[in-house]
Amino acid sequence: MAEIVIAIGAKIVEYSVAPIGRQFGFVIFYKSNTEKLRDAVDKLEDKRAGGCFCCLNGWCPHLKSRFLLSRKANKLRHEMLDLLQEQNFGRISYPAPPSSFSSSTGVFIDFESRVLAIKGIMAALRDDRVYMIGICGIGGVGKTITVKEVARRMKEENLFDEVVMAVVTQQPSRKKIRNEIANQLGLKLEEETSVARAARLHGRIKDIKTVLVILDDVWETLDLVEVGIPFGIKGCKIVLTSQNQDVCSQMPTEHYFTIDIFLEQEAWILFRLMASNSIDDPNLLKVAEEVAKECGGLPIALVTIGRALNNKSKYFWDDALLQLKQSMSGNIPGVQANVYQSLELSYKYLESAEAKLLFQVCCLFPEDFDVPIEDLVRYGMGLQLFEGIDMLGEARKRVHALVEILTGCFLLSDSHKTDSVKMHDVVRDVGRSIASRDNHAFIRHNVRLEWPKIDTYELYTSISMTSDAITELPEGLHCPKLECLLLACKNDSLKIPNNLFDGMRALRVLDFQAMRVLVLPSSLASLKNLRTLSLRNCQLGDISVIGELEKLKFLSLYGSSINILPKEMGKLAKLRLLDLTKCTDLETISPGAISRLSD
Repeated sequence: MAEIVIAIGAKIVEYSVAPIGRQFGFVIFYKSNTEKLRDAVDKLEDKRAGGCFCCLNGWCPHLKSRFLLSRKANKLRHEMLDLLQEQNFGRISYPAPPSSFSSSTGVFIDFESRVLAIKGIMAALRDDRVYMIGICGIGGVGKTITVKEVARRMKEENLFDEVVMAVVTQQPSRKKIRNEIANQLGLKLEEETSVARAARLHGRIKDIKTVLVILDDVWETLDLVEVGIPFGIKGCKIVLTSQNQDVCSQMPTEHYFTIDIFLEQEAWILFRLMASNSIDDPNLLKVAEEVAKECGGLPIALVTIGRALNNKSKYFWDDALLQLKQSMSGNIPGVQANVYQSLELSYKYLESAEAKLLFQVCCLFPEDFDVPIEDLVRYGMGLQLFEGIDMLGEARKRVHALVEILTGCFLLSDSHKTDSVKMHDVVRDVGRSIASRDNHAFIRHNVRLEWPKIDTYELYTSISMTSDAITELPEGLHCPKLECLLLACKNDSLKIPNNLFDGMRALRVLDFQAMRVLVLPSSLASLKNLRTLSLRNCQLGDISVIGELEKLKFLSLYGSSINILPKEMGKLAKLRLLDLTKCTDLETISPGAISRLSD
């Protein structure tokens, strides 16, 4: 049944910041370090009379003062503890071996965006009715460091006798997971069979009165019995982290918590820490603020890019900002290895090929764009992405299902606009990198960008451009593999050659936005495979050539200025949808123009 739409009159990844993080730790933990100094002084005074160590009764709230004081306190504390050992005052205590959840390579900063999540996680772990919880979030958002902080606090409060942690990864090894946990419990598994080793570990965990088991970086459902982890017994709690909400749903979690990106002010604080001395240069402050915003509050991006730009020249900073704005940040040191790799794993682990293709379509839209789900439907149908789907209603259901998959693994996010989705800027950069590499997509969105002069367009399957600086489209582009062309250009002087489409015979989706097209190019008639045509918010005149598009199924004139709907449109035998929303200038619908739509 045809449809007419007429509305004349919707793994902070555990960032390795050891040297820098330690310095910031002196600021963050100035109170605890000073308190530890006092404790050490008290111990020394108890053991050796006559030693004179002065207590510090107060400190300036200025960060620099706190830093200097805290560092000095920490240093003095270690010196005094060394002195205690040298003087042979007897054993005071032996420090416990570092646990697997020690955050020695990262600094947990108690930002506001983390407070509620931490409190919620800890409340759930205190609940006797809860046996398993999940912690989800986009790659690089800081799930691991958050769960390590939870473990530290739980251990500090003596809520668990044992806290153990194993990293599962995308290719889980039951043996490795089992051994990691057993080693932390002081258990040596020497049984001959995997089943016997799992049973031994299961028995050991059951013998512990209270134990917290953390399974980090889980990508698929994990059989706890095969590993040897008991579930549903009193005193045993399990926490798993994942980049996919479906994993939390498929595992028997009673609650799951989402770790969000940093708030803008939090992101700036972290970025300043990573970029360190560079931010002190007044000539760099403005560009540094812009670079930080381009990171979109994603901790791994803030850390990686901030550290890469530390002590670099303004030329380096300006170039980095340009790369970020053009979604080409993979050239910044560390970004490809740390940021992209983490997020690309979420894409690689999509089981649905259609979800992968739809994700790549989403990457064609500009930065910070609210992507209408209906556009995904029409583009997807035009590109024939959905196997076995021919009806528009079925396609909408399929797209909504695929969007749910993509939001579940944080490759897409909800939009404040109804029936739309958004994509994080860094995720989009990763997606464009994938699309450019795997499917030869050419994507540029810059209002000052002229039509690019490159040697050949022969390999491109998609071109998406937004620019008001284009004055003329090239003649006779040879794009034999091009299937999707999206172009937005608000320039009334734009010239469109008649032979523009002669070399695009494979084109299936064409979208012009905000363009002045008084006469559509005659070469449009050569697009015999075109299924989706969108002329949105355009100034249109003669569009009668559209009647030659034999396979056209979806035609949108949304918001365009057009006076007459020509009779030639009646030749569109396969047209399923005609969108005339906000075509307020439309005066005449020629006889027979939409008669086929009732078939």
